[in-house]
Amino acid sequence: MLEGNILQSVVTNACALGCGIVLGYVAKSWLESASTMEDSTKESSEEGIFSDFVQGDQKLVLVVQNGLKMGKGKIAAQCAHASVMAYQHCSLRSPKTLKMWLNTGQRKVVVKVDSEQDLMDLTTKARQAGLIVSLVCDAGRTQIPSGSRTVLGVGPGQDKLIDKITGHLKLL
Repeated sequence: MLEGNILQSVVTNACALGCGIVLGYVAKSWLESASTMEDSTKESSEEGIFSDFVQGDQKLVLVVQNGLKMGKGKIAAQCAHASVMAYQHCSLRSPKTLKMWLNTGQRKVVVKVDSEQDLMDLTTKARQAGLIVSLVCDAGRTQIPSGSRTVLGVGPGQDKLIDKITGHLKLL
């Protein structure tokens, strides 16, 4: 009878310990999840604050294919497409780089090339250098022919690496 009580006590204590560990894990996960949700809610409910005073060594270069003679609004829209694509690619490929770029002002530089061939040459060089590349091809609904390559996003990434590819180009 005494052995049965000891065995029952050991089993009960083991079950209690196991339940405690599981509950602790669940509580920890729930608290981390709540904290993450609170941070994201706080960030999304506040207006974005941008400052040109924030500096870092990360940037995104947008290379506009100037030979297409796009209007200013068209160029702005194509650059926006390239920026969103670059963000998406970077979030998948290098979240750490994305976070650094976001925390240091999301620096963007817009430069130009004169032809689609120049744009494609830069695309190849940037890919070979291991940089994030985002090439925008237009749908052709407005000013330019369908399939036209309009803007190349290089980065986000370290400015010194990107400058090796785009540093010689003139600002738009």
